[in-house]
Amino acid sequence: MLTFSSPWLACLLLLPIVALLLPKHRTQLSAIRFSRFEQLASLSTHKPTQGAVVLRRLFWQRSLATLTYIALVIAAMRPIWLDEPFTRDKVGREMMVAVDLSGSMEARDFVDLKGDKTRRIDGVKSLLLDFLAQRASDRVGLIAFGDAAYLQAPFTEDKGALSLLLKEMDVRMAGAGTALGDAIGVAVNHFSHSDTDNKVLLLLTDGNDTSSEFPPLEAARYAAQQGIVIYPIAIGDPANVGEDSLDIEMLQQIADITYGQVFEAQDGEAFTQVYSIIETLEPQVFDSFTIRPEKQLYFWPLLIVLGLNLAALIMATWIAQRKRGKHE
Repeated sequence: MLTFSSPWLACLLLLPIVALLLPKHRTQLSAIRFSRFEQLASLSTHKPTQGAVVLRRLFWQRSLATLTYIALVIAAMRPIWLDEPFTRDKVGREMMVAVDLSGSMEARDFVDLKGDKTRRIDGVKSLLLDFLAQRASDRVGLIAFGDAAYLQAPFTEDKGALSLLLKEMDVRMAGAGTALGDAIGVAVNHFSHSDTDNKVLLLLTDGNDTSSEFPPLEAARYAAQQGIVIYPIAIGDPANVGEDSLDIEMLQQIADITYGQVFEAQDGEAFTQVYSIIETLEPQVFDSFTIRPEKQLYFWPLLIVLGLNLAALIMATWIAQRKRGKHE
């Protein structure tokens, strides 16, 4: 569909008509009466003609001037061609990722993809960076927890910002404890502002709760009431004891209460199971917006009249040279 950004400028097309209706402007010049004009004219080499000469444009000149004016007005009106509108949906999944930054996450019992043992927190960060790289269309939120839980990033599609936050995370940034239940509570509160049907919390932890004000199992029941599914991902060696121990039984209970599944990610390969589970979730429509492509056409009338004027100039120059050649 053709439309104009400034259609009111079409009024300028009436200006030439108004100009034609105005009276002609005539310039009067002083003249000298000379009684011996014929004798004076005979002494000169010029033949006298009538004194009033009216210059008139040829038809093609008038036509070109008219087309040029019309083209300039049309260009000023900024014609635009609008294509058919179409709707785009932002489709993906929303999930929250809670990362344990307690002191026990410093234990070196995580086997990376190269087969080397590294700190649990470094293993978590490497797994999550790879995870985010595969979630291009999903909206992911980030929680860090230690002695308390903190929302690091709300649901966002900006994986670059999330990756930067992950890289800057380190052990004991949120305290040395493990507030597992508080992390679940923060996730539940943030999901209350979301309209998604699939509410998923990935809980990456060493599984040994030490400092929660909200007991983990009670927090899990609260999450289940809100329709949130929790996938606990246990980092570390289950055989460890003491502060570095891994409470698989509690993580399993959290998963059962929320209809989730617990994973033991002692190495990089185990985390691929989480990818397959996430892929089974139904994508959600986050937002819809309508796009109507438009093409600017103002330059076409300008190009056309520019070409016509150049052609007329070349033609007039060629005719003038031919006439000059005949006289010579």
